[in-house]
Amino acid sequence: MIRRIFSFAILAVIISSCGNSGNKNVTSKAEGPEIGVKVEFASLVANPDTYVGKNIVVEGKVVHVCTVSGKKLFIVGDDPDVRLFISAGENMPKFPMELLGSQVVVEGTITKVGGQATAMAETQSKNMEGKGSSKPASGDSCETETALAAQPSLANIIMEYKSHTVK
Repeated sequence: MIRRIFSFAILAVIISSCGNSGNKNVTSKAEGPEIGVKVEFASLVANPDTYVGKNIVVEGKVVHVCTVSGKKLFIVGDDPDVRLFISAGENMPKFPMELLGSQVVVEGTITKVGGQATAMAETQSKNMEGKGSSKPASGDSCETETALAAQPSLANIIMEYKSHTVK
């Protein structure tokens, strides 16, 4: 009889302790830093280093969608000469061409790259190798990328795309 009571008591303690730890984990997951912080385009232009490594949400007008890879998108704010380069990773779908000219809200992580102008020049030279042409053979480099490399701000800032919505 004592064995049964002792076994029942141990089983009751194990069951009740298992239920308590599950509630704590659910609460901590809900408070994770996964949600992007809304940032004004002008604020990103003024202080791009502040947002490096952070998940942000920014709004702008789509001025370019790459026709070759479909994985590049450029948006602008109030100043059409300052573009934000948005890159979709390998696991992300291509950007729809219908986005061109649309006002979008994009979420992603801001990263800083060394010498965007150097990277663009390397891309252009790889595309021209052995072709004997002054234009990029694949069309992967374009005048928008050249303008991006020449702009005074955001030239070395890339947003790694997570999601977007059309306004």
